[in-house]
Amino acid sequence: MIKQAIFNGAVLSALFVAGSGIAAAQDGGAAIVTKSGALPAPQTGKAQVVFFRPGSMMGAALGCTVHEGEAEVARLGSGKYYAIAAEPGKHEYFTEGEATDRLALEVEGDETYFVKCKIGMGVMSGRANLSPADRATFAGKAKGLTMWTPRASK
Repeated sequence: MIKQAIFNGAVLSALFVAGSGIAAAQDGGAAIVTKSGALPAPQTGKAQVVFFRPGSMMGAALGCTVHEGEAEVARLGSGKYYAIAAEPGKHEYFTEGEATDRLALEVEGDETYFVKCKIGMGVMSGRANLSPADRATFAGKAKGLTMWTPRASK
């Protein structure tokens, strides 16, 4: 099946084969363990999108806030991750700041997708960039990641 991802307005098409580890990973492999515990399997019939920001010195004091539409999906500091359940279909996630970065994903139920947030150089401050990642990349960073906890609604 063919999936499309949009980066800063440019379209990148890639062939994603189930279980290939390119962007979607089947959830039958060994559990990925983070500082906060094991990453669960996706909810039945839903996709799981895991946003993560590996710890690094670059932009350590800056956050990576991910949105979908009007909703804040995750607010990732250095060394944080957050998993959401998503309805199968097309989704567009974005970050705002000195520049806006957008990532369009088409997701399928019962699959896990990984999205890496990296802070790059900007003119006045760092800028958050979203990019698809694979299971192996997340698993390689997992032992240093802690799950982000959203603030309680008032």
